[in-house]
Amino acid sequence: MARRDRGLLLTQHHRIAQARIGARTAARVLSLWRRRVRPLAPAASADPWLAASLSVVREHRAESERLGAAYLRYYRALETGSTLPAFEPGPITRTVTLGDLREEYAEVADDILPPAPDDADEADVEEAYVWPELDEDAMDDAARTSLWVTGPVHAEKRLADAEALQQSGRLDDAGFLAELDDLMRDSGVTASGAADREALRGGRTMVSTASRADRRVLGWARVTDENPCAFCAMLASRGIVYRTRDAAILKGFADSGRRSSDVLDPEVELEKYHDMCHCTPMAVYSTSAELPDSSQEMARLWRSSTRGYSGKTARAAFERALRAQRRADRS
Repeated sequence: MARRDRGLLLTQHHRIAQARIGARTAARVLSLWRRRVRPLAPAASADPWLAASLSVVREHRAESERLGAAYLRYYRALETGSTLPAFEPGPITRTVTLGDLREEYAEVADDILPPAPDDADEADVEEAYVWPELDEDAMDDAARTSLWVTGPVHAEKRLADAEALQQSGRLDDAGFLAELDDLMRDSGVTASGAADREALRGGRTMVSTASRADRRVLGWARVTDENPCAFCAMLASRGIVYRTRDAAILKGFADSGRRSSDVLDPEVELEKYHDMCHCTPMAVYSTSAELPDSSQEMARLWRSSTRGYSGKTARAAFERALRAQRRADRS
C-alpha cells in the first residue's frame, strides 16, 4: 500500500479512535447525571454533577490532544518524509523511524497498526517547530457553558413545561412522573452529547492549531464517517480549504463546482462541530492530495445537485439530493 493511501487509512483510524474517546466521555457524564441530579431540582442540584463532569471532560480532552499530536507526527511523516518533534518532553532527536512513529501512535490510540515494510525508513525532525500551547482555560469555559445549557437549563425548561401541564389539568400524577423520567433522560443525553464534543475539542484544536503553525501545511479538509449528517456532508463536500486563494487557484478550485470567492478561512470553514459529531480535520501537504472516498462522493453529489444554485438554495438542493441518495441506498 502506498504511503499516501496509508495516510488516508491512518486518518480514518484517528477519527475512529477520537470517537471512542468521545463515547467514553459521554458515558461517564451520563452516569454522573443519573446519580447526582435530582429530577425536581435539576439546576439547584447540578453543581456537584457539573464539577465532576468538567473533570471527566478535562481528562479525556487531554487524551484527545495527545492522540491528535501522535497522529500528526506519523501522518506528516507518511505525507512528506519529515515530521514534528516529540510532543512529550524528552531527548531531542534529528530523525525518527516510521516504525517508531507508528508504534507511538498505536500506543496513544490503544489501536493495532501492523508493521509496515518501510518501518526502518527515517523521517527528519523539524527541530525549529514548537508545539502550540492550547488555551485550556478557554476550553474549560466553553465546556462549562455547554454542559450547563444542555443539561440543567434544558431540564429546567422541560420541568417548567411539565408543571404547567399538570396545573392546567392536562397531566395527572402518573403522567407527570412519566414526563419527569423523559426530561431527565433527554437532558442527560443532550448533556453527554455536549461532553463528547467538548472532550474532542482537544484533539481537533490540536490538529488545526498545530498544523496551522506548520509551514508545510497548505490547507485542511473535513473527514467524516460513511454516513454523515447533512451539515457535515456539506462541509466535507467542500474538499480542501487552502490557506490562501493563490493555493486554491493552483489546485484548480473551480473544478470543485465553486467560485474562487467561495474560499473561506479554515477557522470558519472547518471548526464547526455539533454535539456527538465525530468528524475530524485533516491537514493537507500537497496540491495533489487525495481525499477519503466519502469526501470525494460528497463533492460529486454537491456538483451534480447544486448547478445553477447558490447560498441557502444550494444547501437545500444538496440536502434533498443526499436524502434521495440514502433512500436509494436503503432500498
